[in-house]
Amino acid sequence: VPSDAKATALPREEVESELSFAGFVAFACKTRADSPMVVGALIDSAHQVFMITGDAPLTALHVAREVHICSPDKPALLLVANADGKGAEWVNATGASAETVAPFSAAEMHALSQRYELMATDASIEAAAETDDAVWAHLHDLRVFARMSPPGKAKVIRMLQERNGHKVIMCGDGGNDCGALKQADVGLALLSGYGDTNTRGETAEDGPAPESSTAPKEAKSEEALNMQASELARKAAESNRIQSQLLKAKQAELQAKQQEWIREEVAAAEARGEVLGVMGHMKIMRSTLGRVHREMMEERRRLQAVHGNVFDKKASIEKLAAEMGEAQSDLPMVRPGDASVAAPFTSRSPSVRNIVDLIRQGRCTLLSALQQQQIMMLESLISAYVLSSLSLEGSRASERQMIASSWLLMIAQLAFSYASPIQKMHPQRPLRSLFHPAIFVSMFGQAALHLFAMRTAVEMAREEMGPEKLQEVVEFFKRERLRELKEEAQAAAAEEGDYMAQAMALWTTPFMPNLLNTCVFLVETSQCIGVLLVNYKGRPWMKGISENHPLFLSVFACVAGCAVCAWGAFPQLNALIHLEPFPNDEFRWKVMSLVGISILGTFLWDRLCVAIFAPKIFRAMLDEALASKPSDALPALFSLGKVLVVLLILGTGNILLIGGAFYMYKKYQGQTAQQLGGA
Repeated sequence: VPSDAKATALPREEVESELSFAGFVAFACKTRADSPMVVGALIDSAHQVFMITGDAPLTALHVAREVHICSPDKPALLLVANADGKGAEWVNATGASAETVAPFSAAEMHALSQRYELMATDASIEAAAETDDAVWAHLHDLRVFARMSPPGKAKVIRMLQERNGHKVIMCGDGGNDCGALKQADVGLALLSGYGDTNTRGETAEDGPAPESSTAPKEAKSEEALNMQASELARKAAESNRIQSQLLKAKQAELQAKQQEWIREEVAAAEARGEVLGVMGHMKIMRSTLGRVHREMMEERRRLQAVHGNVFDKKASIEKLAAEMGEAQSDLPMVRPGDASVAAPFTSRSPSVRNIVDLIRQGRCTLLSALQQQQIMMLESLISAYVLSSLSLEGSRASERQMIASSWLLMIAQLAFSYASPIQKMHPQRPLRSLFHPAIFVSMFGQAALHLFAMRTAVEMAREEMGPEKLQEVVEFFKRERLRELKEEAQAAAAEEGDYMAQAMALWTTPFMPNLLNTCVFLVETSQCIGVLLVNYKGRPWMKGISENHPLFLSVFACVAGCAVCAWGAFPQLNALIHLEPFPNDEFRWKVMSLVGISILGTFLWDRLCVAIFAPKIFRAMLDEALASKPSDALPALFSLGKVLVVLLILGTGNILLIGGAFYMYKKYQGQTAQQLGGA
């Protein structure tokens, strides 16, 4: 052939004629090593997993079996269009036989899927839809969609949403996935350029993460995935530690060389006859600093190339560190790709494990948002009733009381917003609407119980105080001079910009302690705590209250504070926050009974509503509660103990003791981190 231009113009028959067979060249695109675990975890948690690809059916089936989307023990059928282009039929996906196994019928797809793994192509689905449009309502019976065009992928997802009622997560890495990623409810784009990273399955030193023989069968995939994630995190931390040490050594080496480079630059300038002044020396300094920076960046890239891949290392990190001088590999060129433009989420790791993270985080976010709305509505209702009750009686809340309760309740609310998911996807989906009967009816019942308890407390306090005492309270708060003094003090403090003076003005505002205010304060605070305790539903989707240590500690402090104030254990504390002592134990027990109704009664009512209107969710919550052990509360109690010890040490006011305790704590933290790193 005289030239490439003429060669490209030749017909294929001529180019491929009179050739001698030399052999086959096979190319393999390896799957990520953890993909079977991710797919297994999704299937175990009652998610349906499909493959939608532009590859040939046999290629797609091979990969689907490799990653456990299709079972290798079940035969596969492929939907093909009839020769005349009208209708379709089922044939064996593998083997030489092209005989019809079954005629196509949308109504029979579900029964057929129990015996076979069903596959289809873009063309065959369209051909089947011409004769039976119901095929779009049975797409969930298929497992593999092969030879799909970009518009075909998007249409399949749209039909899964509209005709099958599914919420779809799409994971893709190419420009031909953009339409499907945008159509899906959640799109996850994968970065390209990782090559064969995470294709060997060597996530641990001696092989892949083992499955726990004692774990339930349905949890093995996700447990193995969690074990692999822990191993990767440990290796990444160790890799970062070694890189940091080597970078520090390189920096010290370059700093020593910098002086030599400066002398060389000065000598070269003098040899050229240049007169170096201050600016000349500054120029040389900038030049050598730039050289140090460039070499440091080059060293950083080299170390990242050696230690950056924590997925496929066979040797230990220590061995790699010893052989680092021999490594010449380059960093992989990771590119965002077209899929990142269309998807709201992009995975930065060479793995599809982020799908599991999205589901876990999504469920946790959904539950947190719903529960915070419930809490906000109930607390607003309680606060509105308290304000109206006190105003009608001519009283008000004390600034000191509001400061004392708001601090702890604010900490609890902040801790609530930082709820985190558990490391297991439960097959049961959580509630996703505030207007679900299990939530809506529960909120009405809780509000009724809280208002009943508050109304009863107000009536008890009024009856105990009598008209004369109530009138005395009214007259006290009617004194306009007190209000004017308060406003003048606050205005003066604000003008001076003295926020401490503003706080002290609030703290020293005159207030007349009375039984009505005391009862309302204790019952209201208890009800706010009860709202948090009752409506925080952690497991089986996010960590329970004993696992959320800030929330547990703040709620414990609120409960303990209410009990201490109700029994008057510290009279000075009660006087400090303007609480009136209860007249007798009988009255005290009546108030505490109202607190019990608010907390225990609303808890029982809420769980009853869940059991009636969402029995599957109630069963899942009950199973988690029965699986809990007393030892599960030990970490929270240990955190409580640490807080009490810190408060005790700070209370001594001994600087040496405080410094010694801080030193011992930091030393303990370092030893713990070292043990975890070497585990």
